[in-house]
Amino acid sequence: MKSSSKKLLFVTILSFILNSMNAQNITGRVTEQGNNSAGLVGVNVYWEGTTEGTITDEEGVFELKRSSNSSVLMISYVGYQSERIVIDGQTNVDVQMQPGEDLNEVTVAYRRKSTSVSKLDPIFTVNISDKELTKFACCNLSESFETNASVDVSYADAVSGIKQIKMLGLSGRYSQLMMENIPIIRGGEVAFGLNYIPGTWMESIQVSKGTSAVKNGYESVTGQINVHYKNPDGKEKMHYNVYGNQDGKIEANAGLSFKLNERWTTNLLLHGSGNARELDMNNDGFLDKPMAATINVMNRWNYVNEKMTAKLGFSVISESRNGGQLNFDHHQAPEEQSAYGIGIDVTRFNAFSKLGFILERPSTSIGWITSVNYFNRESFYGTKDFDVEQLNLYTNLIYQSYFNNTQHTYNMGVSLVYDDNREVYNNLEIGYDEFVAGGFFEYNYIPSERLSLMLGLRNDYSSLHGNFITPRAHLKYDLGEKMTLRASAGKGYRTPAILSENTQFLASSKQFIISDNAIQEEAWNYGISLTKELIINKRDASLSLEYFRTDFQNQLIVDLDQNQGAVHFYNLDGRSYADSWQAELFYELFNRFELTAGYRYNNVKATYNGELKKTPFVSRYKGMLSGQYRTNMDKWQFDVTLQFHGDQRLPLAIVDGAALPTTSEQYMTMIAQVTKNYRNWSFYAGAENLTNYTQDNAIIGAENPFGDNFDASRIWGPLYGRMFYLGIKYNLDR
Repeated sequence: MKSSSKKLLFVTILSFILNSMNAQNITGRVTEQGNNSAGLVGVNVYWEGTTEGTITDEEGVFELKRSSNSSVLMISYVGYQSERIVIDGQTNVDVQMQPGEDLNEVTVAYRRKSTSVSKLDPIFTVNISDKELTKFACCNLSESFETNASVDVSYADAVSGIKQIKMLGLSGRYSQLMMENIPIIRGGEVAFGLNYIPGTWMESIQVSKGTSAVKNGYESVTGQINVHYKNPDGKEKMHYNVYGNQDGKIEANAGLSFKLNERWTTNLLLHGSGNARELDMNNDGFLDKPMAATINVMNRWNYVNEKMTAKLGFSVISESRNGGQLNFDHHQAPEEQSAYGIGIDVTRFNAFSKLGFILERPSTSIGWITSVNYFNRESFYGTKDFDVEQLNLYTNLIYQSYFNNTQHTYNMGVSLVYDDNREVYNNLEIGYDEFVAGGFFEYNYIPSERLSLMLGLRNDYSSLHGNFITPRAHLKYDLGEKMTLRASAGKGYRTPAILSENTQFLASSKQFIISDNAIQEEAWNYGISLTKELIINKRDASLSLEYFRTDFQNQLIVDLDQNQGAVHFYNLDGRSYADSWQAELFYELFNRFELTAGYRYNNVKATYNGELKKTPFVSRYKGMLSGQYRTNMDKWQFDVTLQFHGDQRLPLAIVDGAALPTTSEQYMTMIAQVTKNYRNWSFYAGAENLTNYTQDNAIIGAENPFGDNFDASRIWGPLYGRMFYLGIKYNLDR
């Protein structure tokens, strides 16, 4: 009796101990074998034979409740060998995954898509890979979207050579532009900034539609474009690219990466470009493209240890653009000659740092981002002088952790933004000086891979506009196998730089009438999207459907309808909105041939002088058909893209007593490229605008540029005809 009582007591104590152990959570971190500094994101961690599991966070960290049905932990990730770990009392595990899969007798070739939609992010995000960037010789960021259905690219005017973008039917100034989550291209830089990011420097681009995360600020209205540069500790050791086209443009890019020791890596990125030919193909007396020369240098440093990471860098840009009439002499002062000329000189300096500190608690860290940006522009358009001197300071402190477990994570922090924007137009200063201090909190609920919810709230105080609140919400839900629904809603705010963001009107005889130069734009954005991965005829396909609406409460209205000889700037008094519907289909039609088709319809209207009208210079629709074929081992690559552009409303204009059309033509463009790849070398040749379609009479009143009817800003179509180019690339990986 006594012996059986002791035995019962022992079994009870043992059961209690085992149950206590089972009640504990298992934590761990997953990294790549040989590189334990960077965690793997989105790794599947689950108990063998059960549906109990989780995924790793941005640092590769996970936390999972013990299972009563299994003691074997499975770790799986696409492109890596799966790991099987027997849990026998331990509470923390470090997992190093080995790239590649162990396969017997079967070889699987995985072809990464050129563009894809993130499967895990609750924000609708399109990832544009370096594979997409090789479809076309994109010389800079603005040209990187030539093969993309989501973003429109067009020239701002007929004399400066500057390109601008539109997203969700609205100007690119409503999209927040980021460099690895650091805000860039603000205020006075908006007109030119996209041209200062060379295409060969970029590793990938993420295009997020709708309002973004509140930790990145309050300025995103229609979306966010986040550029990732080639990393000092990435796979590339060196690259070189030289490009030339029949119009006389020559460009060279180079990149070098160095590993100084186990903790420090650095790279140097170089760019130089210029135009060597004076062209006037339409015989209007004006240079088709300005004579431009650009030098761009960036140096980046990465530091890693067990508890801290640091990314530091700086860049310097110098550019000169000279255009106008062919007989304008840029060695003489504009007032000393009768010809019309333009001159734009830009200097830009940027320095940034990103510091990350890993704390003792799993999935907990502190990040500190700082950026300093100086931009100086001196320019003239005929008799108009326009100068900009801008200083921007930005800092953002972010604390990341979780409640209870990593199904409930959060970010919180504070940010400071200072903009000293000095715009001087013909000796009249119209810039602004603004200081914004704010705090934010963002909650993420991820109970499973099927559902994720992001709720964010900011409160900011502006020295110009007072206090304002920014709420944002994003939801992702998997409706079924490989079908994902996303929804979002949120606000965005921004202070416009009135003339810097509308420099195309300097290339005209229009006067500027500014009713208010201290406007804070405010808008709601709502969106819903559905993505579905399909198998059609035993081949991969994917379909995405989306709708976004932007509703403005305050907006800088740029009114071209009141008077042909003036541009009126004033705050919105009435309604202003943009509806954007888009469908896109990706399909591997046959082996190694990928086809992408997209269609977008825009309905963009605003109240102009008391009347609700279509916003001018916005295409009613855009269609795109893009194909890529790669031969075995990618020895040859063939790319072609067709774009169909809808009509646009044009402002009323009368020349010599006759009214010009108030609706633009519909047109089609085509670009194509052939690439021959060797182990480290690539040779490519291509052509832009193969349809040779151009806008007639792009410059109104070109024969009298100092007259009342001169206007080089009425641009709705291509300015240049068919253009061929050649290029050589060299890449050396580590």
